[in-house]
Amino acid sequence: MNIYFLLAGSLALGTVLVHCIRGGRHVVAPMLEAHELNDTVKTVLFGCWHAFTLLYLAIAVGFFWAAGHPGALSLAYQGAGISVLLAGLSMAVILRFKQRFMRLPHWLMFSAVAIAGIVGLAE
Repeated sequence: MNIYFLLAGSLALGTVLVHCIRGGRHVVAPMLEAHELNDTVKTVLFGCWHAFTLLYLAIAVGFFWAAGHPGALSLAYQGAGISVLLAGLSMAVILRFKQRFMRLPHWLMFSAVAIAGIVGLAE
């Protein structure tokens, strides 16, 4: 049993919960009610929101599966790689667009997922 993969999966699952519970109320609802956005843009943004939620969940499941199945290391490689990519994109958004620091928890969580995943791969 790889404890680092369990840690990475737990952090990714925590990100899903934050994304759905907190973000769903404070991001999705105001976005759908925004008058300056047309219906097409709202549909695309809402679809992206769901796609990223499913991606976060897939990362969590991948790490949980890899924790108990040594033959599933390719899932752990993919999870660590996607977490590194998402952490980089999150920080780029924070720095480029000067977003509120509520974006910072996403960056911190995915940095922690990536670090735990990479350490787990080194075990």
